Amino acid sequence: MRKAVPLLAAALILLGACSRSPRYYLDKGDKLFAKGSYADAELNYRKAIQKDPSFGPAFYQLGLSQLRLGKTADAYSSLSRAAILLPNREDVKVTLADLSLAAFLADRRRPAALYKKVDDIATQLLSKNAKSYNGFRLKAHLAAAGQNLVEAEDLYRKANEVKPMQPEVIMAWTQVMLVGGHTQQGEELAGQFIEKNKTYLPIYDLLYRHYIQSSRFADAEKILQTRSANNPKDPGAVLELAAFYAGRSREADMTAALKRLLDDPKTFPQAHLQVGNLYLRMQRWDDALAQYNDGARANPKDKVVYLKRVADVWLAQGKGEQAEHVVDEILAQEPGDEAAKGVRASLLLSKPTPENIAKAVTLFQGLVDKKPDNATWRFNLGRALAAKGDTEHAKVQLLEAVKLRRDFVPPRVILAEISEAKHDYRSSLQYTEEIMKLNPKNTRMRLLHAVSLLNTGDQARGRVELRGLEKEFPQDRDIQLELAVVDLNDDKLPDAEQRFRKLIAQGKSDLRATSGLARTLIAEKHADAALSFLEDEVKKAPKSVALRSLLAATEMQTGKSDLALAEYQHLVAEVPNSPQAYLALGNAYRQQGDFANAVTSFQKAEALAPNDIAPLALLGESLSLSGQRPQALETYRRALQMKPDNPALMNATAYLIAETGGSLDEALKLAQKAVASNEQQANFSDTLGWIYFKKDLNDSAMQVFRTLTKNNPNNATFHYHFGMALLKKGDKNAAESELRAALARKPSGVVRQEIEAALQKIG
Repeated sequence: MRKAVPLLAAALILLGACSRSPRYYLDKGDKLFAKGSYADAELNYRKAIQKDPSFGPAFYQLGLSQLRLGKTADAYSSLSRAAILLPNREDVKVTLADLSLAAFLADRRRPAALYKKVDDIATQLLSKNAKSYNGFRLKAHLAAAGQNLVEAEDLYRKANEVKPMQPEVIMAWTQVMLVGGHTQQGEELAGQFIEKNKTYLPIYDLLYRHYIQSSRFADAEKILQTRSANNPKDPGAVLELAAFYAGRSREADMTAALKRLLDDPKTFPQAHLQVGNLYLRMQRWDDALAQYNDGARANPKDKVVYLKRVADVWLAQGKGEQAEHVVDEILAQEPGDEAAKGVRASLLLSKPTPENIAKAVTLFQGLVDKKPDNATWRFNLGRALAAKGDTEHAKVQLLEAVKLRRDFVPPRVILAEISEAKHDYRSSLQYTEEIMKLNPKNTRMRLLHAVSLLNTGDQARGRVELRGLEKEFPQDRDIQLELAVVDLNDDKLPDAEQRFRKLIAQGKSDLRATSGLARTLIAEKHADAALSFLEDEVKKAPKSVALRSLLAATEMQTGKSDLALAEYQHLVAEVPNSPQAYLALGNAYRQQGDFANAVTSFQKAEALAPNDIAPLALLGESLSLSGQRPQALETYRRALQMKPDNPALMNATAYLIAETGGSLDEALKLAQKAVASNEQQANFSDTLGWIYFKKDLNDSAMQVFRTLTKNNPNNATFHYHFGMALLKKGDKNAAESELRAALARKPSGVVRQEIEAALQKIG
């Protein structure tokens, strides 16, 4: 009997566990949610749903926990289910509507389904209560998103009458009035809100940006002073005011503002750290070091914190030796300090030789392996991989860092910069918008956001943002460079030339300004002046590979190919281990139609950079253009093994498979995948159409080629392929017309031969 007691107890425990109700797991999840343990809360809400798949409260709480975890797609699904199961719960509907609205505003395509979801919920709320605050608010946000500013103002007014002075309404309402030209009313509304909500900082930021963009600098200063007066214990208000003075070259006022922090250590115990950080952002290295050293003396318990900042100052200046001494001091005090080890890895990146970068990757990988949930180490590993040139694996680490810390800006910055470098401006636009929500004062990302807008078709917004940045930071070189490029693209050539010359006259070496001026002179029909200018620049810095490359490229562009080739050959002799030099030489040969020498140059570039797909891609193209299609296909296949998701490689491989008698089914899959990745890329569609043609799917092929020739009338290959499809259909007259149109557009050698053969066949 004694043995039966434990067995009975175990059975009762098991029975109790099995009989727990959905409400038990809901309550347990709610307690965990209140503690901030959202992952554990999510697990319990799922258990409640397993017990009762129609338990609406569990779906709602599940959605809320998923929102906190950043799982927006899962949250949308859970909240949608909750809204069905709890049709009378207004809070459920409002949460779902707010999530849908956020997704709608974040997507530049403005999905109709999300708009309808928000609008339907707002309509339901207003039908149930004609004075529904959330109904008016949601309708107002939709109207504002659609630029229906008059309607939006009216709806925000109604929402405010029901529930006065709510931040979410006042912020949006103020913005609508400022944009809509009702400036005085918008400023008055913001002022009324500040009187009642002195500690709500975003409203000060909104007015500050408005005043700066309107060149109302006195009002900008006043709003910062008001923020500081209303928030006397907020160091950020004083720091922002000091930064404003610095931007206006008011050194005495800046110093006086910062003195308020430094003279009151009781209220501002981290003043030295915060002031030092401001100087660090301003690149006033000596002032930053002075503050950090003063802070270390005043706060000996936090000495390591200040030493880390000192190391940052040395690193920012590229002074690795001084930084290393500081790291040694940190490790002497705290031998196991991971941050110091991270700085040591960063030191290696400050001297970016292949060996140092490889060591940095190993060090950061070790830190990630030890603490895989540490977002900082993930970020730094991504940074090191990006320095190595392994951007694909870098993106994996950077995105993981963002998942681990939703408010983490630095990994997004590198993701945005990687996207910009690849001219993937849609991605850079996405990342910069995320960054600006988290840190609207990041000037570099605001600039990249404007550039991304310009390169994704939103010219008006891009120009407005650039002009606003110019007013705020009139001396910023990067902003002036982008404005010069805008002037050049807008054919405002005298303005562009003036900006570029002013930047060059400042004496700072910047290839972008040099290149911009050369391009402007060429656009002004002054090619000789452009070349003369570049030759003078090369004389000033004869060992500059970048300048010589620019000179050679400009010579090629202006029809002086012999001079360009000589310059590239000189470059190769100067830097025989540079894959970029051989790539440039190969491109010069390729543009001259000398594919044999182009192939040789690209093969040398590949040997020097075996992990880079650029030499392989260019080698494959040159082999194909010279008629060596089997060899070209083998080259593209090697490149595709390195970058299996690269759409351009997929497209080139698919085309050559079809041209060399390979598997058309394999070619079709690759072509379809390439088109799916970028439907706007005409060459991808052409390859797909050609494979349809080869597979005797002629109607599909003709549909593709008809559209391509209509939208790209000067492309010889598209006309050739359309002509061949028409010939297969039996329409010889139309086929001959398309083939002759192709010939008239001067196709490459191999394509020309194929067109001539087709015309002979027609007779």
